[in-house]
Amino acid sequence: MADLRATQERHAQDVVSGNVASLMGDFTPNAMAKVMALAANPITATRFEIKDLGNNEVEISYIGEKTRVVWSKWVENGGKWQIDDVKEVTPS
Repeated sequence: MADLRATQERHAQDVVSGNVASLMGDFTPNAMAKVMALAANPITATRFEIKDLGNNEVEISYIGEKTRVVWSKWVENGGKWQIDDVKEVTPS
């Protein structure tokens, strides 16, 4: 199984690159409704920064013309890391 940080970095790069096919495997069923709500306003970014909050939680800042910050909680599921909860937060 890939390490959590490597998975988070690959996930964030997929968001920046628009690699939707790869992203779909990153979410548990529990997170899908929230992800679909976020997808209604697509993220456009050229780079990202990951802030580890501990307890398998991170804030990923997607940086482009404006910055959008997404909090996520990751869990091990079927031998891989997936996002189980997610929400957009106001940048601090």
